[in-house]
Amino acid sequence: MFLKNIKFCRFKGQKYEWSMEGKPINGLVGQPVTFKEINLVVGKNATGKSKTINVIRQLSDLLSGDVKLSQLMYDTSIYDLLFDDKDNEIAYFLEFEEGKIKQEILKINGVSKLTRNSKNGTMFYEKANDNLEFEMEDDKLAVSRVDKIQQPFFEPLQNWGKTLNHYCFGGQLGKNSLLRDINAIKEDKEVDLKDSDDVAEIFIKGKRKFGEEFTNKIIDDMSKISYNISMINVDTLKFFPVPAFGVGVKEVDIEDVTDQKEMSQGMFRALSLLVQLNFSLLSKIPSCILIDDIGEGLDYERSKSLIDLIIEKVKGSPVQVIMTTNDRFVMNNIPLEYWSVIHRVPKKSLFYNYQNSKEIFDDFKYTGLSNFDFLSTEFYFEGFEQSEEQL
Repeated sequence: MFLKNIKFCRFKGQKYEWSMEGKPINGLVGQPVTFKEINLVVGKNATGKSKTINVIRQLSDLLSGDVKLSQLMYDTSIYDLLFDDKDNEIAYFLEFEEGKIKQEILKINGVSKLTRNSKNGTMFYEKANDNLEFEMEDDKLAVSRVDKIQQPFFEPLQNWGKTLNHYCFGGQLGKNSLLRDINAIKEDKEVDLKDSDDVAEIFIKGKRKFGEEFTNKIIDDMSKISYNISMINVDTLKFFPVPAFGVGVKEVDIEDVTDQKEMSQGMFRALSLLVQLNFSLLSKIPSCILIDDIGEGLDYERSKSLIDLIIEKVKGSPVQVIMTTNDRFVMNNIPLEYWSVIHRVPKKSLFYNYQNSKEIFDDFKYTGLSNFDFLSTEFYFEGFEQSEEQL
């Protein structure tokens, strides 16, 4: 299932208001942000790239029931969403204020399945074949309730929320997260890929579940980004004051094993991401993969190769990927067809992409400029209508 459209606003009408919208069409504001299978969100500093990732992550936590509205930092928000689920279009609207539901509406192919104000509303019950009244806590989403018999149509939204993967590539990605006891890993414990810190545990589970196929895929992927390794395993860390276990690799041109404490941050980020990404794809569990600051800490060639690899692995699969970057070298080598450019105006981040600005995106190839210039000159904003000074 893909997230097709989103409009989001927090603290509407207040001084802290901020919203995500698509480019105005014929002067009409309030357009949705559109996403495709593969998306690279770019923008100048402080335009809203990480905010975009965090908004989608927050949505997944709410739909899965992992978080209640009252637990949110931004507890007054509006989501207006459209999902593409094979032959079905799922439209979902959610408005909450100070951690309490104001409105919640769900339609599938235009047919109402849920209409709610605060604690009360009506939802469709399969056994009764009718919309019946219900009441529940006003800080919890109705679509997060579990009744597979009466409301099976909630499952796609719940599964999307539960299986979303979130990687903050500019962070540690589990580099300082170590295991004290390998034997304590429980096979029946679900793998949580939203926080992406348990890389050693995920590797062990992947190796047990998928065997050599899992490790070979990681080794092959690492070689594609110029990290030539012949072995990967979880073992006791060297030169560590207490017994602890972490991920280690044997590099082809280095005699000894390099464990995760000794790896460069860039190498470990790439390894961690590929361990977790391959686990997800082999398990056939991810719905949407969020990667913030893709390529951070890697040199230009490896950043480019890593993004090409991710696109190769997910293209044509049931997985949607949304990445962000402000690295000019990465931008120069990623086709504009994948881009969503954020343009910041007061209280809003506006998104320009191939779907809503096709003519401008197509025209840019005649300029002879680099992809980064598409952003830096704001060509995406007015195209050839810009003045020569702007270009």
